[in-house]
Amino acid sequence: SHNDALTNLNGLAALTSVGNYLQISSNSALTSLNGLPTLTSVGGLSIGNNDALTDLSGLAALTSVGDISVGNNDALTNVDGLANLTSVGWDLSINSNAALTNVDGLANLTSVGDHMYVYSNQFLDQCTGLSRLVDQWDDAEPGPGPGTGGVPDVRDEVDIQDNLVGCNSVQEILANVNPSRINAGLNDAWYNPETDGQGFFITVFPDLNAVSLAWFTYDTELPPDDTTANLGDPGHRWITAIGTIDDNQVAMDIDITSGGIFDTVSEITHTDPPGSDGTIMLEFSSCNRGTVTYDIPSINRQGTVPIQRVANDNIALCEALSAD
Repeated sequence: SHNDALTNLNGLAALTSVGNYLQISSNSALTSLNGLPTLTSVGGLSIGNNDALTDLSGLAALTSVGDISVGNNDALTNVDGLANLTSVGWDLSINSNAALTNVDGLANLTSVGDHMYVYSNQFLDQCTGLSRLVDQWDDAEPGPGPGTGGVPDVRDEVDIQDNLVGCNSVQEILANVNPSRINAGLNDAWYNPETDGQGFFITVFPDLNAVSLAWFTYDTELPPDDTTANLGDPGHRWITAIGTIDDNQVAMDIDITSGGIFDTVSEITHTDPPGSDGTIMLEFSSCNRGTVTYDIPSINRQGTVPIQRVANDNIALCEALSAD
């Protein structure tokens, strides 16, 4: 701190970790942090008031920190040097950097242990690098963390303000991100726990940009006690639907088939024309949550079914494909 003639940190090239705090502040001639190429972990990192510092490229090996604060660095235009940072144990603060235009370098950051502050960066208008933190797609259980932030990957307060349009709230950040995260990691059995015994098989075909759905359910009324079936229950129903992916939704036409006989070649009757038996809107909000909104005019039934996976085995795959 306060080394007016210091231009580089090359003498620290062998440093690999700092157990407590590393503070680099008020060094008016320091232009880079390239002298820290092997630094992989720091208990807390503070970089502030370095007027000539233009980037953080010297921190490319850093993967985890306790706290990190980057503030009042007037020449800093990006935080790309933090591209390998995946977790912050406590607080993340990016504030009052007069030339900062984007935080894309934080795109691999998946969790903040306490607070996140991004404020008063007067030229900051590109915040999609924070989208992985503030959206719900990489969360098995969507919703706020244990604290009050309301953002799944940030435990407590989230303060995003006083930047340019696009970087003033979680909503502004997500508005600039393509919401389509529908991918093959969603292929699974899904159900609503409130109606256990019914459910959906959902299959995503990325190359076709399409999704198919099979809904296993029951008739709208119980059949008479004397109604018999050779296989299963007379009240069982199954409905299929298919549709094209549009962002994070799929509008599907219901296809009800009839006329078949068990394991026998037979002439099957399909819905004609397609969609005349009703429609389904399938929408996913995360890798483990979605809704099936249906409208079946023939029985005058409309409603929305909240769905989740029967088992969580494919969540990791969905999260990885979502990140890609």
